Amino acid sequence: MKRLLGVLTVLVVPVLWACGGSAPVEEAGESPEGLAESSSALVRCEQTCSNGSTVSCEGNTCTVHADSVECDGFYNICPPTLPLCGLNNRCSQLAGKACSPVGATRSCCLPGHPNPNCYCMPTNVWACSAL
Repeated sequence: MKRLLGVLTVLVVPVLWACGGSAPVEEAGESPEGLAESSSALVRCEQTCSNGSTVSCEGNTCTVHADSVECDGFYNICPPTLPLCGLNNRCSQLAGKACSPVGATRSCCLPGHPNPNCYCMPTNVWACSAL
């Protein structure tokens, strides 16, 4: 029996050695060529809007425009500039007042709305809306 084990050892060990049985096993994810590493640093863009507020974004790519910033194809746009309301141009001051000719239109000011206007009704009074 000892002899059989000796013969098997002489025959099997060299075969295992030839198949790489005793070579160290590499860690998962490693290769002799090495893995290509990719890294990307985020960039930040910021724009000051005409009303004094700022818009910004972070991404792999970044572009600043006149009224917005763009990161990775997504835009952050400046809010619209709302008119300052004088006392004589407020929609609430114009609505119901006499007007002429019928069908005339004029802009008015309504805080929080970018494009309000007034329409001279057939009754010759202004009707105002924030469309």
